Amino acid sequence: MLYSIRVGGRLTGIPLHDYIEVVERRPGDAPDETALTCRVADAAALTGVVALLHDLGLTVTEMHALPDVPTS
Repeated sequence: MLYSIRVGGRLTGIPLHDYIEVVERRPGDAPDETALTCRVADAAALTGVVALLHDLGLTVTEMHALPDVPTS
């Protein structure tokens, strides 16, 4: 399952890559947010990612599933 998650603020100094496999970028339409793309195994893993973001003090502002491309 592939997800796009937007969080408020910047991730400067937050070692998110130490916890989950994620790609981050700064969206041009929302300079005060960070867009994350991550792959999770199931709904329980997605819940864990959201809990982790919360524990790191980040606010999820948007989240949606993306079309999944199989990995080989």
